[in-house]
Amino acid sequence: MPRPSGKGKNNGDAQLDEGDLPRSERPTIIERGKKFAGYDKNGKLIILGYNRQIVQEYSDAQSKIRFKR
Repeated sequence: MPRPSGKGKNNGDAQLDEGDLPRSERPTIIERGKKFAGYDKNGKLIILGYNRQIVQEYSDAQSKIRFKR
C-alpha cells in the first residue's frame, strides 16, 4: 500500500462564505416540480417562480430588507 505524503490538502482556493446576511437569516430555496419557492427563516413564503436565479436574488434582497428592520 502506498503511504500518503506528509503534506495536507491545499485549501487556499476554497470559496469562502461571502454573503451579506448571516447564515441564520438566509432564505431557503426549495424546488417543487418545475417551480422554485423561497422561504424566510420563519417558513413564510417570499416568492414562487420558475427561474431559480430570479427566486434566489429576490429572496436575498427581501431578506436583507427584513433583517435591517
